[in-house]
Amino acid sequence: RNAIFATVAQQAIRKLARRVFEHLHKLDLGFHLNRQTGALSRVIDRGSRSINFVLNSLVFNIVPTVLEIGLVTGILTAKFGVEYGIATLATLSVYVGYTVSITQWRTQFRRDMNELENRASSKAVDSLINYETVKYFNNEEYEANEYDKSLKGYQQASLKTQTSLSLLNFGQHLIFSAGLTGVMYLAANGILDGSMTVGDLVLVNGLVFQLSVPLNFVGSVYREVRQSLIDMEAMFALQNRPSSVTEVPGASDLKVNGGNIRFEGVDFAYTPERQIVDDLSLEIPAGATVAVVGPSGCGKS
Repeated sequence: RNAIFATVAQQAIRKLARRVFEHLHKLDLGFHLNRQTGALSRVIDRGSRSINFVLNSLVFNIVPTVLEIGLVTGILTAKFGVEYGIATLATLSVYVGYTVSITQWRTQFRRDMNELENRASSKAVDSLINYETVKYFNNEEYEANEYDKSLKGYQQASLKTQTSLSLLNFGQHLIFSAGLTGVMYLAANGILDGSMTVGDLVLVNGLVFQLSVPLNFVGSVYREVRQSLIDMEAMFALQNRPSSVTEVPGASDLKVNGGNIRFEGVDFAYTPERQIVDDLSLEIPAGATVAVVGPSGCGKS
C-alpha cells in the first residue's frame, strides 16, 4: 500500500513544489528585497510534507474508520436493540463534536507557533547569510538577542499548544469512558432480566471498546490534518501572491537591431518611501561606453 501510494503522492508533491518555486522566481524585485529566506524555505518544506499526510490520511485512515463505526453500530443495533446503537452513536457524536470544536480553538495557537518558528528561522538564516556585516558592526549580541526574542515567543506558543492538547485528550477519554459505562449499564440490566448472557456483555464490551482505537486515531488524524491544511494554506498563499510587475497580454518580443539607449524622465522606486531615480534623462550612443558611479544603494543596478 505504502509503496504504491508513495509513487503517486511524491509525484504530486514534486510538481506542486516546482510550481511554487517557479512562481517565486516570477515575483517582482520588491518581494525578494524584503524576502525572509529562512521563512520561505520552511513554508515550502512544511507545505510539501503536508500534502503527503493529507492524502494518506483521507485514503487510508478516515474512510476505513467510518466503515468500522458503521459496522459496529449496525451489529449492536441488530443483535441487542436500538438503544445500544443510539448510545454508541451518541457517544461518537459527542466525541467528534468535542474534538472538532477544541481543535478549531487550538488552531490559532498552532498558527502563532508556526509564525514564530518561521520568524526565528528567518532571523537565524538571514543573520548567518550576512555574517560579515554582523561581524563588521560587532552586532553578535544584538543578533543573538533578536533571535532569542523569537525563540521565547515560540516557547510560549508551544506551551499553549501542548496545554490545549492535554485538555483535548482528557475530554476525549472522559467522553468515551462515559459512553462505554452507559452501554455496559444497559448490558448489565439485560443480564439481570434474562435477555442477555455474560457472553453478550463481553461481546458488547469488546465491540464498543474496539472503537476506542480508531477514535483515538481519528482525533490525532484530525489534529494533524488541520495542521497540514494550515501549512498547505501558507504554501498556496505564496503561489497565489500576484506580482506587481506583469507582462501586458499579447505583448510582442523585444527586437533590437542597433540604435541608441535613451532614458527620458525615468522615475523608479523599490517602495514609495525609497525613491531611487527621479526624472532621469540620459542617452547612450551605439558603441559608446558609459560608467554609472555612485554609493551603494543609490540605484546603479
